Amino acid sequence: MDYQFANDSGSMIIGTRPDGSAVLIEPGQEAWALALAAGPSPYIAPALPDPLIAERAAMVASRFQTRAALYVAGLLPMVEDSIARADPLTQMAWAEAVIFKRASPTIAKLAEGLGLDEATIDELFRSAMAIEV
Repeated sequence: MDYQFANDSGSMIIGTRPDGSAVLIEPGQEAWALALAAGPSPYIAPALPDPLIAERAAMVASRFQTRAALYVAGLLPMVEDSIARADPLTQMAWAEAVIFKRASPTIAKLAEGLGLDEATIDELFRSAMAIEV
């Protein structure tokens, strides 16, 4: 079994079995001395998630909020013109969507077709979500 400290204080050890499963070992357990004797690897803090990715995953706007934000930004006519020239599935998605999710592949495709960068899309969603209906 491989061992690694589970926290920076050294008060817990994680043992990883050959099958990949893990077991938490705390002081006072029989396996504690065995784990210490094996020389656990140092604690490595997990990487923090990118806050922008988390924010984008939570961005959702209603149809009205989305259209209003595009209108205020002066982009609604351009978007509707682009949609009119798009494939039938994209047209149906635009016409029938009740909500728009920032992290959706459809939004990414629409933004790319319109030449809008990621920062602009983020700001449009922030603006849309701030609109109270």
